[in-house]
Amino acid sequence: MASEDHALEAAAAALREAQEAVHTARRKLTAAVVTAYRAGEPAARIAERTGTSVIDIRNLLAATRTSRRR
Repeated sequence: MASEDHALEAAAAALREAQEAVHTARRKLTAAVVTAYRAGEPAARIAERTGTSVIDIRNLLAATRTSRRR
């Protein structure tokens, strides 16, 4: 029973660490997308380079209220 409790706690800790890493990666990707877009790169090209859809990129830009003017 004790080994099962340890395995459960270890798995939960690993999940928390992975979630934190995903959040960090998303913030970095968002910053990179915004920077590329403001530098004049088209949303379609950003989507191609990141392996996402144009809709995902446009949604990200809308969520961050990003325009080329800033």
